[in-house]
Amino acid sequence: MRRVLGALITAAALALAGCASSASEAQWHAAGGGPATGAAPGQGGGQPVAHPMGGNPASSSSPQPSASASASASASASPSASASSSAPPPSDGIQRTTGTAAVALTFDDGPGPETPRLLAMLREQGIKATFCVIGVNVQEYPQYVQEIVRDGHTLCNHTWKHDTSLGKKSADKIRADLQRTNDEIHKAVPDVPIKYFRHPGGNFTPAAVQVATELGMVSIGWTVDPFDWNLQKWKGQQMTNHIIATVRNNTKPGAIILSHDGGGDRSATIAAYKTLLPELKAKFTLEALPQ
Repeated sequence: MRRVLGALITAAALALAGCASSASEAQWHAAGGGPATGAAPGQGGGQPVAHPMGGNPASSSSPQPSASASASASASASPSASASSSAPPPSDGIQRTTGTAAVALTFDDGPGPETPRLLAMLREQGIKATFCVIGVNVQEYPQYVQEIVRDGHTLCNHTWKHDTSLGKKSADKIRADLQRTNDEIHKAVPDVPIKYFRHPGGNFTPAAVQVATELGMVSIGWTVDPFDWNLQKWKGQQMTNHIIATVRNNTKPGAIILSHDGGGDRSATIAAYKTLLPELKAKFTLEALPQ
């Protein structure tokens, strides 16, 4: 009897330990605390990561599987996986590389207070980039959108208010959000082409990709993500060092690099790119996504 009772107690203890481990792991992923290797979750071939505008991963819901999770990281790192004139589009309709040896810098969640500093640095280096802008920020800072276009950079629709769940809504609601954003952009810069769409958090769905296509926009992901939005995990110089190391160690020909010029304190991102821009320029051909 004692042996039976002892076995039951041991089994119960092991079960409780397993539950605690699983709960801890689930909380870690929900908080966006996965390893920041530089390969983009979701867009690069893993699970999508939702990054809220304020940089607080705890405020976002747990990442959900999306159309972006279907391709492997190794496949998306290859230029042949991109939607370009020399390669067939990916099966899920999401472009994750440039399709050439060129590297594309993309900046999300702006425009914001740091955008003019970033533009000045890009201008100094003679580098063109792609800016994925949010409608409400365009409304607040139309002069920065005008500066982006004046400097020859490419614009990308990043939704009206960074709705990470937009792709789960009806096609009509998705279309209304994206069209409202495009209309606001055109108030600041009439007739400028808006050929790209990036879903907040990379939470693409087939419906979101389809609506974007109908509006003449290619859905773009990324292959390098320094998680510069995660102000809970890294701050100040630590964040700057993390961005530099991640971009240095993971950028390859054909990469699309994700960073942020808005949505929170981006001073560490600006500091990182002061170092990274001349380095990347010396090593790669840097181009904006074509308009």
